[in-house]
Amino acid sequence: METVIHLVRHGEVENPKGVIYGRLPGYNLSERGKRQAAAAARHLAAADVGLVWTSPLERAQETAAIVAEPHALDVTIDHRLIESDTTLEGIGRTLGAILRSPHRWWHLRNPLRPSWGESFVEIQTRMVEAIDDAVAAAGGRDVVLVSHQTPVLVARRALTRGRRPPWAMLSECATGSVTTVVLDGRRVLRSSYFASDV
Repeated sequence: METVIHLVRHGEVENPKGVIYGRLPGYNLSERGKRQAAAAARHLAAADVGLVWTSPLERAQETAAIVAEPHALDVTIDHRLIESDTTLEGIGRTLGAILRSPHRWWHLRNPLRPSWGESFVEIQTRMVEAIDDAVAAAGGRDVVLVSHQTPVLVARRALTRGRRPPWAMLSECATGSVTTVVLDGRRVLRSSYFASDV
């Protein structure tokens, strides 16, 4: 029996100060982010979606509600789908902002772990557990999991047994994108990627 998993990255966030917001509260979808979520919902409208689970953060919940609406499904919050933990929360995204925060430089010493927060192994463990539980709960129907860039990339790598590191600059994972993986047991039958142009 085929298992269909749709990994959705939340839509674009309203972030006028350009900070690394991580798990900070109060970061909601921008107008463009709402349009991206609506495009993801249209992309998934014909899918046989049995459940929609989401990270507890506002931007993910807002995206999940839009995606779930065509299927008349309630959204379930699963804390395992949360953004990766980071020590860089609250500082700017630019190199200059990081250089102005020398007390954080030590956290950048090892990009393979990464040393600035939750390890890729930790992220993979919780994401795969959430995926397995969602698949079991969906009773053979498609599952939609709304999460964040790094967790989506790590989960996609785990599901497809990818070998390259899940670094953001190496893989597509636009805001509002949908990565679909179809499995037969643990064997990948096919995968696809959707990103809107809104």
